Amino acid sequence: MRSLDPVRNLGRRLVLAAVLAAALLPLAPARGRQAPGAREELVSVPVTVKGLWGGRQTRDMFITIYRPEGKGPFPLVVINHGRATSAQRRVVPAYFRAEDAARYFVRKGFIALVPTRIGYGATGQGFDPEDSGPDRGRDYRLLLDAATPQVLAAIDYGRGLAGADAGRIVVVGQSVGGFTTTAVAAANPPGVVAAINFAGGAGGDPERHPGFPVAAGQLESLYAELGRRAKVPMLWIYTENDKFFDPHFSKAWAKAFAGAGGQLDYRLLPAFKDNGHLLFSQGCDIWMPIVEDYLARLGFRVPGLIGRPRPTRFAPVEAVDQVPLLGPEGREGYRKFLLAEAPRAFALSSDGHWGYAHGDNAMARALANAQRNPGAAAARLYAVDSDVVW
Repeated sequence: MRSLDPVRNLGRRLVLAAVLAAALLPLAPARGRQAPGAREELVSVPVTVKGLWGGRQTRDMFITIYRPEGKGPFPLVVINHGRATSAQRRVVPAYFRAEDAARYFVRKGFIALVPTRIGYGATGQGFDPEDSGPDRGRDYRLLLDAATPQVLAAIDYGRGLAGADAGRIVVVGQSVGGFTTTAVAAANPPGVVAAINFAGGAGGDPERHPGFPVAAGQLESLYAELGRRAKVPMLWIYTENDKFFDPHFSKAWAKAFAGAGGQLDYRLLPAFKDNGHLLFSQGCDIWMPIVEDYLARLGFRVPGLIGRPRPTRFAPVEAVDQVPLLGPEGREGYRKFLLAEAPRAFALSSDGHWGYAHGDNAMARALANAQRNPGAAAARLYAVDSDVVW
């Protein structure tokens, strides 16, 4: 039997949990339904995990799925969320969606899966299998024991989706999800050809000890172990002002991982806003071009970035009454768009649905908002910043 253990000596806990999670999938089919207020699908997959305090339990892991149009075959991406610093914050949202990142990958022709691991969101009450213990006794192997098998189970589920290309899989994660993504890369699951770690690590807390994670030396040792095992090429993206993990630590972890044999492209980006740890969710315009270039070099050449259309002479941007297809509510929405600061975008569908957005990733979010209602037709950008592009 293929071992799913991502680290050479993580112990029997991870092996047992991974095997149980994978074995359950064909016996209990996922239950699907539409996620409220969005066009993506939400399914649940039973997995078995072992927690530090709660013993071994079988619970539903929810996975948000985004699909491109067509029959495929489509590559897969699995996007792994981080870990909030308190139990109260870990139950929100109920289901992780990573919408901006997922829709970027869908534009690149991927099926995107966003698992909500056990102990978070809708399954976050009373059982926290990723608890790695108190500060003085922190054991991050326990976290990997719980998180890694769940991601492997999501990958296994994705392989069975209609139209999926099981030989072209990318794994992505942020913060604890990035740390877990590195462990998944070290497991070398079949079909995984690249992994991307955004601000990966564990034990950070910007309020109690900004920039300095608990037991950072243990993390460095674990990254070295993972580097010895990993055959999957990785991209790591960190920032100069990460309030969870100071660059001193990410540089040390990258050196340990690459020095042990890991294939690594490490990027330390300039400071982002007041906390670079949030780049993945708030800095799409910065990281997407980097990922676009990295994946193109690995053969994923379908563009995921939205190019800015050229201005047209259809109408002046301030001419609210000349925007086609809109009813009174839509025209009021367009007036709000005109009051927003750039970057900003307004999108229209042929059946009169509309949406606007401003700030990071504005064009993509405006298009997504215009197509959010069930049955909405494909949308086009009407205006970007101060230009009509219709």
